[in-house]
Amino acid sequence: MKDQAKDEKLEDMVTDLDPPYETIEDLRIGRLLDQYGIPFFYRQATVVYDRGKNQIWYPTFTLVPYDGLVIDCVRDSGRGPHDPIQQRKQAYGHNQIPAVVLNPADMKQPNWGRRLYGQIQQAYRHHGEQMGYTPSREYDPNRLALGSTPYLGTPGRQ
Repeated sequence: MKDQAKDEKLEDMVTDLDPPYETIEDLRIGRLLDQYGIPFFYRQATVVYDRGKNQIWYPTFTLVPYDGLVIDCVRDSGRGPHDPIQQRKQAYGHNQIPAVVLNPADMKQPNWGRRLYGQIQQAYRHHGEQMGYTPSREYDPNRLALGSTPYLGTPGRQ
């Protein structure tokens, strides 16, 4: 009984510290980033040149220490030539913004968190290679289970 009251109080404290997430998917990603010790901004304004003009986009998460890598959860996904996920990926690529673009269905897959973490690593490494540097070290997603915080590293200029 006493432990349950402590758990509820702790959950209330954690919830009070969360940004005002718009969706449950955003909450789940935010909590995952917190577990991995990855600092982020939620819904930070980002200027993106798309379709011939500058636009202000609000990607779901921006990981500033990782060259501004964004995680953008696109809610209205479609198929065909106007697929918003592909459009976002292309626009971020043209603007040299490292990005992981996903939709809520991606989070229903088994091990979605581990896959997202791998996509963050891959996007960060790919961006570093394009910019002429590589991350300073590799990471092991299994370290989270052991209680230590993984570190994506800072770019080492060559």
